[in-house]
Amino acid sequence: MISSVNTRYSLLLELDHYTTQFLTGHGDFYGKLHKFNLVRDPTCECGRNPETVRHVLRFCPRTIAARRKLKKVLSEEGERWPPEKGAFLKTKKNVRCLGCIR
Repeated sequence: MISSVNTRYSLLLELDHYTTQFLTGHGDFYGKLHKFNLVRDPTCECGRNPETVRHVLRFCPRTIAARRKLKKVLSEEGERWPPEKGAFLKTKKNVRCLGCIR
């Protein structure tokens, strides 16, 4: 997770809008939007849990295929599942693969 703007600007990686949302935990996730009263219900479209980064990355049935790909890439890069803090930022390949979860 990117903890500050300074950390983000020090990265030598190109990050898009969606990937940045995953790395910061801020974005168009119902769980986050619900905290600001922007949506009525924080529940994910899968109907199981509030839609948060953690849910989408690790548990949501809608992202099973993307999660398999992400696990494979992280494994190839020597990272464990679930990923530890900072794992996605270690290589460009990890960052690019995170973008497949949408």
